[in-house]
Parts: sequence; structure tokens; C-alpha cells
Amino acid sequence: MYGQNTQLFDKALVMVSFIVSAFTAVVGPLLIWVLKKDDDPVTAEALRNVANFGISYTIYMFIAWLSSFILIGLIIGPIITVLFYVFLIVGAIRANDGIMYKPPFTLDIIK
Repeated sequence: MYGQNTQLFDKALVMVSFIVSAFTAVVGPLLIWVLKKDDDPVTAEALRNVANFGISYTIYMFIAWLSSFILIGLIIGPIITVLFYVFLIVGAIRANDGIMYKPPFTLDIIK
């Protein structure tokens, strides 16, 4: 289902959610999902993926920060940050093309 053209969803809203997640990793996409989750089920699923993406990578960065005391976080932290922004850009481009995208390593926290 992911990575293929599915039913139509609000491309602009999902793309804006990815862009907002660059500045507020969790709060922005989560707020957009909460406000729009009852409008359209396909758009709600795409927005849920963006919110889960922000939550997941926030958790990963917190773990990297905790592990920086044993110096491994100093290596893992920048890698996670680069991956976050790369997947964010890919997600915004795919949303603009109308393709539902679930970034790699995203946990399904919000069901």
C-alpha cells in the first residue's frame, strides 16, 4: 500500500505536515492529524504516518542523547538527524506526487 498511488488524499495538507515537522517534529504534525483525522480516512492515515514519523525520530534522538554519555550517541545523533531530514524531504516530495509514504524506521505509535 505504501509507495504506490492509492486513493486520493489531500496532497497539500500532507506535504505541509512534512514541512512543519522540520520545525516542530511532533507538535505540528500531531496537531494537524488531530484536526483533520475525521475528514477523510486516507488523508488521516497519511497524516498519522507523518505524526508517527516525528514521534519515532524524537524517541531515537532522545535515546542518542542518553547514550552520548557513553560516547556512542555522539556518532548516532548526527546520523539520526541527517536521516530525519532526508526522509522528511522524500516524504514531502512523495506527498506532492500523490504517493502515500511511510518513512523507514517509523514506529506505529498512533493507531
